[in-house]
Amino acid sequence: MKSGIYIYGIIKTSDHQDFGNIGIGDETSNVLTLGFKDIAAVVSESPFTVYDSLAKEKTVKDLVTHQFVLEKVMESFTVLPMKFGTMVETEDEVIKFLEKGYALLSDELLKMEGKIELDVVARWELPKTLAAIYRDNPHIQSKQREFALKGSTVAVEEKVTLGQLVAELLQTKKASSTQLILQTLKVEALDVCLHDVANDEMILNAAFLLEKQNEESFNETVTLLDQRLENSVNFRVVGPLPSYSFSTILLERIDPGSFEEAKKTLGLYGEITEKTVRDAYRQLAQISHPDAGSGENAPDFSRLHSAYRTLKNFVAHGLMRVEVYHWEKDFQ
Repeated sequence: MKSGIYIYGIIKTSDHQDFGNIGIGDETSNVLTLGFKDIAAVVSESPFTVYDSLAKEKTVKDLVTHQFVLEKVMESFTVLPMKFGTMVETEDEVIKFLEKGYALLSDELLKMEGKIELDVVARWELPKTLAAIYRDNPHIQSKQREFALKGSTVAVEEKVTLGQLVAELLQTKKASSTQLILQTLKVEALDVCLHDVANDEMILNAAFLLEKQNEESFNETVTLLDQRLENSVNFRVVGPLPSYSFSTILLERIDPGSFEEAKKTLGLYGEITEKTVRDAYRQLAQISHPDAGSGENAPDFSRLHSAYRTLKNFVAHGLMRVEVYHWEKDFQ
């Protein structure tokens, strides 16, 4: 298998850094920096891997290593994490990436200087929550006493109605608890990002961006919330982490072979501009679109559209595109 360069993240430094043999590979590879001006990519030489087609076990193993490297780098630097699985073929491509993205990367490093991410997961302690609902609702208490007196003569419909009432109260309590947690922790944070909850027991899965110096205060606030909610919610705080949810760097490259194939598909051999790409696509699309009914000799429309997108991206970004990914589920 040919080797490539795995990119873990970006830091601000003009000095060469060596983080040791902690990187991705069958045998742990040396993690170091490749720099451009006053920023550097944290990299290691690894077998060139396409993670979309990799076995799950290997993907999980490399993801753990990816996170470990970033957390190790965080001990000394503010780090912008790269999207997991980002690889290029040569060191020269790393330098080109830093050069192309220099302004964007420098700006994001400045924004994230001295900041950390803490991820908070909150789960119901369901027996305690149900006990509180039964304790605080006189109507439910009355129904329970009534059912106790009736014994086996209680109608199924009555049981279903009571169950629905408990479910509604549980949902209301969940919403109010989630709102309380978010509003309280938001005061400590610079930004909040909500993630999907995994199941019904999980009431909150969120990332909080905060100044590193406020980490202890944030954790104390979580403890106070736990007490306020009468230990009915189990909190787990993970971090400090790099700014995964707020500033993850994406590097997308157009494969030179795909680029040449796209030009051939659109019949373009001269200068590639927005106009030449658009005009060639429109002309061919008129005869290849499924609604045109132009017969078997017409170009394949899906292949044509793919070529158009490839060349459109090339006009906008060249063979390499660098951008920052921000999660969209922000809490207002």
